[in-house]
Amino acid sequence: MKRDFLTRAPGAGCAAVCAALIAALPAPSRAQDGLLDEITVTASKREESVLDAPMTVDAIPSKDIIDIGALSLEDLQDFVPGFDVGSNPTQAGITIRGVSSANISTGGDPSVATFYDDIYVPRAATTSSFVDVARVEVLKGPQGTLYGRNAAAGVVNIVPNRPAPENAGFIRTRFGNFGHYRLELMGNAAVSDNVFVRASLLKNQQDGYVENLVPGERDGGAQDNFAARVSVLWDISERTDLQVSYDRDQVDNAPRAAIGLSEWAACPLDPTCMTMLNDVIDGEETRDMWAANAKINHEISDKWSMKFVHGYREFDTVNKQDEDGTAEVTRYLDTDNLENSDISYSELQFNFSNERVNLVFGANYSKEDVNQEIPVNTNLDSVTRLVTQQLVAEVEALAGVPIEVLTGGIPVDHLWNPLDMSAFLAVNGINVTPEEIVLTGDFAYDLLYSTLAQDPSLAGLPLFGPSYAGTRWSEKYFNTGDFTNWGVYGDIDVQATERLNLILGLRYSNDEKTFSWQNPANALDALRPGIFDLVFPANPSYPEARNGVLVATHDWNKVSGRAVARYQFTDSASAFLSYSTGYKSGGYDSLAVETSEFPLRPEESENVELGIKGDFLGNRLRLQLAVFSMDIEGRQRTIDQRPPGAPNPLPLINLGDETTDGVEMVVNWLPTDSLRLAFQTTWRDKEVTWDPYFDANGDPQEDLERSETNTDYTATIGWMSEIAQGNLDVRIDYIFNENPYVLGQDTVFDPADYPALLDEGFFEDRKDLRARVAWTSDDDQWTVALWGKNLLDQKRLGGVSDISVLFGTPFATIDVPRTWGIELEARF
Repeated sequence: MKRDFLTRAPGAGCAAVCAALIAALPAPSRAQDGLLDEITVTASKREESVLDAPMTVDAIPSKDIIDIGALSLEDLQDFVPGFDVGSNPTQAGITIRGVSSANISTGGDPSVATFYDDIYVPRAATTSSFVDVARVEVLKGPQGTLYGRNAAAGVVNIVPNRPAPENAGFIRTRFGNFGHYRLELMGNAAVSDNVFVRASLLKNQQDGYVENLVPGERDGGAQDNFAARVSVLWDISERTDLQVSYDRDQVDNAPRAAIGLSEWAACPLDPTCMTMLNDVIDGEETRDMWAANAKINHEISDKWSMKFVHGYREFDTVNKQDEDGTAEVTRYLDTDNLENSDISYSELQFNFSNERVNLVFGANYSKEDVNQEIPVNTNLDSVTRLVTQQLVAEVEALAGVPIEVLTGGIPVDHLWNPLDMSAFLAVNGINVTPEEIVLTGDFAYDLLYSTLAQDPSLAGLPLFGPSYAGTRWSEKYFNTGDFTNWGVYGDIDVQATERLNLILGLRYSNDEKTFSWQNPANALDALRPGIFDLVFPANPSYPEARNGVLVATHDWNKVSGRAVARYQFTDSASAFLSYSTGYKSGGYDSLAVETSEFPLRPEESENVELGIKGDFLGNRLRLQLAVFSMDIEGRQRTIDQRPPGAPNPLPLINLGDETTDGVEMVVNWLPTDSLRLAFQTTWRDKEVTWDPYFDANGDPQEDLERSETNTDYTATIGWMSEIAQGNLDVRIDYIFNENPYVLGQDTVFDPADYPALLDEGFFEDRKDLRARVAWTSDDDQWTVALWGKNLLDQKRLGGVSDISVLFGTPFATIDVPRTWGIELEARF
């Protein structure tokens, strides 16, 4: 017996190779009898073949998800052109066609809307673990008409399996190196003739792959995930059904691995040693989330139907991580992002269909309450290092020579060193020996503090004596938000001729946001009233944020729409030409209180697209090609900025206007019944004019950014063969990503300052080879598979951060090394 096999091409990227246009091209998932299988999607709010959907959409069916070994959306990004997902499960940003969300601010919105089981989910919920998922649909370009809020760049639609009228189930488990273990269970039961229950569970664990040399701390890359779903379907009548479901998702991962690049790191300038010194106090990346959904489908008549969905979701996240990559007590820095959110979403939808017309219209309403706390933590040991640097800089500026010239060779690195303190005081005309400084404790420091207080530029400098060693220093922003959104929409598809369809849709959206800021003084202000904040200084123009609560309210509205012409030039191939618009409401920046008075303007997009999709060569070749031009006004990005008077750079939102022209392509080919080949790639040319801002060095900038995507592609080879008592299915994926790192762009850190990293190839192109070899029994009941990822064991830097540049401690992340294992599945 021949077993169906996957033919979907993985790939996603940016390649200056193809003039490609991805028209709804979710590559086929399987081939049967030498033909490519049809995939059904609901991208247009109604069931249809992916080849008929008049938009660019990639669909990844469950078979692909299993073969890829995907745990969440992040694992699919190499298999969808122009689709990228951040690696942080609690703060992941989704990018479509180069358009990503701004920073961690809960006052803003993502540019890509994510739906799970027809319910909108907020950013922190987008990376929930896949539990019994039927497919994932990635809709490219503005989707404001049918999906409404935050669909300026696209939509991700995650569709779980529905309960079925059968008794069935499976047990699937994976084992691998680095202590990898994953268990998945699913059971479906027909409780009665019209009530069906489906329950699924996932448990995923993995040890870290970057050893942490700090005793008692977790290794980098360690994972611990638990997810479960229970769903009940009640066929109330032949025309009506009700489905209710409950989802639970828990993440308890180690903090992001910060591999130090400084001389105080575990392996200076050699991240491939795969060791680190992360001493973050109570470090964790956790999410505790649950959701309950209800869905009613009713056939009003043979032509009319309706659907009502309502969902409620609640979650808490913590993301406390090391920001210096060292275990040096005087160079300690960590950050955290704590969020609590609850959101309810309701939508009522009506559908009409006859031989000539498909009509969908409806309304939606959502309400979201958010609480966010953003702390930056260090200690007085490290604060004193920064104070030392500032005082030394003042002396050197006045003297015009390095301080070593004045102290007789003593560099004055840290004032808590009695020798450094004695030398510094001597330069300022105070002669005290190191021994006397030790004997008098904090006296000399208090005296220096009193002296500095006479200088207006230094008054408030947080200078404390060594008796405060180990004392925590924390600065925080507290934010709350109350957001409501509602919209009404309609979309009609008319068959104008036998081969031509015309589609027109409109939506009116309204968003209202109430947001607040609290920026209390550092707790040590009680000891030294008026001391400086080092990270989050008070804005004197908005004293309410420092002394109480600053509240702002604003609303935005927009009419968005689409017009599409679709022409069926053969029975299995078509082309479409579309114009669509999308909308993301304005908002607020959690770290910029001035946005209370000057909110971020909305992100408004419009897109013109030509797509071709279809099956050719006797349904053995499937091509999905799209070319597009997208304009975005109010495009948001996060960039390290240091406005005048700010003591250090902060990740703040910057806006601009963007134009992107691009092509996307996916090809699946069955040269023989046993061999499948696939290829995916994309190319984009972008130009953005950014609003004026101050860069990380405090210098004014007014950017005109021009860029082309790097060459990215994914190629897949699949082969199937009958063997003794079963079927063999082999899949090999080769993923290529041209190095996207631009030296020194938007950061103080420049890799050119670290030639050893460049020489070792840490910034070279990514070349990821993956493979899976699976045997399935003739009765389709048993599967045994061997799998491997990053088989070339390439160790590339995943990025370099200089957030702790004042301490001289940049750090990097690194790609996951070679992983491999075995998978076992039993179906019943």
